Amino acid sequence: MQLDQITFTRFIAALTVVYFHYGQNVFPANIPFLFENITAGPIAVGYFYVLSGFIMAIAYYQTDTDKRKRFSRKKYWVARFARIYPVYLLALVIIVAAKYKTVFADWLTLPLHLSLLQSWIPGYPITLNTPGWSLSVEAFFYFCFPFLLVWIYKHGSKTLSLISVLFWLITQYILHSLLNSADYAPKTLLHDFIYYNPIMHLNTFLMGLLCGVYFKDRWIKRLPQKNDLWVILSMLTIFILIWARPHLENSLGFKIAYTNGLISPFFLLFIVLLASNKGIISKIFSHPWLILLGEASYSLYILQKPAHGLYDKIIVPRIHLSEDIHFYIFTIILILLSIASYKYLEKPARKMIRDKLS
Repeated sequence: MQLDQITFTRFIAALTVVYFHYGQNVFPANIPFLFENITAGPIAVGYFYVLSGFIMAIAYYQTDTDKRKRFSRKKYWVARFARIYPVYLLALVIIVAAKYKTVFADWLTLPLHLSLLQSWIPGYPITLNTPGWSLSVEAFFYFCFPFLLVWIYKHGSKTLSLISVLFWLITQYILHSLLNSADYAPKTLLHDFIYYNPIMHLNTFLMGLLCGVYFKDRWIKRLPQKNDLWVILSMLTIFILIWARPHLENSLGFKIAYTNGLISPFFLLFIVLLASNKGIISKIFSHPWLILLGEASYSLYILQKPAHGLYDKIIVPRIHLSEDIHFYIFTIILILLSIASYKYLEKPARKMIRDKLS
């Protein structure tokens, strides 16, 4: 099942991460009304996890018993490894080369990042390539997925529904209790556990997986296809929720985190509506150039730190421009680099690994 109209949304989400890291003071992020949404990078990572669960279900969940039996865990894991690791490793090598004087000061840092385990150990998730922490979380989801699939086949989607909702509620309770406790402070071990530990994000993947199963099983035949207005309303709802977060915090008197799945039901509403859409929005989002940007979004996301480091070291000292112009030039270069990476590294490496290891 092809859902090309969803692919471009990954690029938009990845772009907010770039703005969060490097463009918080430039247009249009410097417009107060737009700031929260343009720089919603950490929240966008939660969108990636929800979308990942949904897409995994669409790709691998089967209603036919014979097709279920043909599923190979080995081929699945090889395919997932081939999908993320080559570009991940490239970004890591560049960062290690840039930090070679300090990277070996702690013997555990590099092995954790190479093995995609850094997010499990507080103090290590963002010590090298910052965006790489989310791939550590995603790798855990990839490992769990075949076992979750067997669970669904054996116990049904209703059981998964109950587990997913309970896990979501428990995660939100733990998250907000710790976030608002006297012990919490940014850049601490507790902060790392709250925001980077894979268990604290598992609820988002589970809910995406659950919705993907229901979509493939039932909803795809029942949902209206001409639903452009509903897609727009769902996007507007997400925009308002993100914009309203600091205002809600001021009114309620405590911190609210959207990064660990709090608004994943609204993400899923948007994803399901867009997946079933056959209207104008689907036609626009399925344009080949927008699909290409979506396909290249992973490289854009994972290469942003090493690319920015090189740009900051080579270009900025030699060409004196405003912060805004430098950011726009860097972003254009990063987008072009990500497209090249997708075409000439991601796709060939993926095919080579799958051919050799599957």
